[in-house]
Amino acid sequence: MRLLILVNPNASGGEEAMPRLKERFDSEPDAELVAVETPDEMLNALDERGPEADRIVLGGGDGTISSMLPKLLKLKKPLGVLPLGTANDFARTLSLPEDPIEAVEVAIGPRTHLIDVGMVNDHPFINVASVGVASKVSELQSKDLKRSFRVLSYAMSFREAIRDAKPFSVSMTLDDHNHWRGMVHQVSVGNGRFHGGGLVVAEDAAIDDGKLHIYVVRPGTFLDLAASVASLKFGLGGERETLKRRAAETVRLTTSRPRHINIDGDIRSTTPAEFSVARRALEVAIPSELPPHQRGLVDVDESRASEESEV
Repeated sequence: MRLLILVNPNASGGEEAMPRLKERFDSEPDAELVAVETPDEMLNALDERGPEADRIVLGGGDGTISSMLPKLLKLKKPLGVLPLGTANDFARTLSLPEDPIEAVEVAIGPRTHLIDVGMVNDHPFINVASVGVASKVSELQSKDLKRSFRVLSYAMSFREAIRDAKPFSVSMTLDDHNHWRGMVHQVSVGNGRFHGGGLVVAEDAAIDDGKLHIYVVRPGTFLDLAASVASLKFGLGGERETLKRRAAETVRLTTSRPRHINIDGDIRSTTPAEFSVARRALEVAIPSELPPHQRGLVDVDESRASEESEV
């Protein structure tokens, strides 16, 4: 199997992982390990080397993988993931090991699975696309903050952003018939299960269920909003006055004026927004044996898993 491994050394865990990865792949004649420091370099490497590879392995954070989605969807090659970023929510959804070398064995292993990809205004995403406070959170996420506080950096930035946030009016239509209008601090539309360093989009959210899971953070007291964040952090079900959840296959969202859309941690579009699901659009490597209580994947053939684990 011809492997193309592209690693972002500027990711939170990239610099530390590179020597270990070089040692791991030195004896693999069909593996090409390339350090790529910018998105343009990674895109160029995918253009030049991707078509000849049997599998592509990307080492970096969620933003690295998300920014490569348009190219990956065109190449139609199985994807392996090395979680080297700050939050690694995509890896968490797939139940990937945190250790880079353990993640390598999954990334090049025998088991793959087709997952959904979210779409917003023709931009693909893997985790979540959000309007509102999340855009300010993205601005507050400095490299130093991410490196120093890692998964806690999102919660810290969220608390700072929402303190001075002003609610705004949104109108949503779910599946062309369910309409909702109201004042909000944030609307998040999830394709995966996790975002923001482990926040759970919805109790039943999975990245292969063919649905978008939506949550709305509405105005309230600081304590109410803190309780809503706690519900997201611990994956608690039900609703609160300040936290509403829905699920749909399509979402149409409008605001009184154009607002930034945070797509997997980066600002890439503005409202109005059209969301949809590209069903089973991306083939990814997953562990041969999934943890018994994982909930990021639901449409998995368990008999195939047991067969592969015996190989």
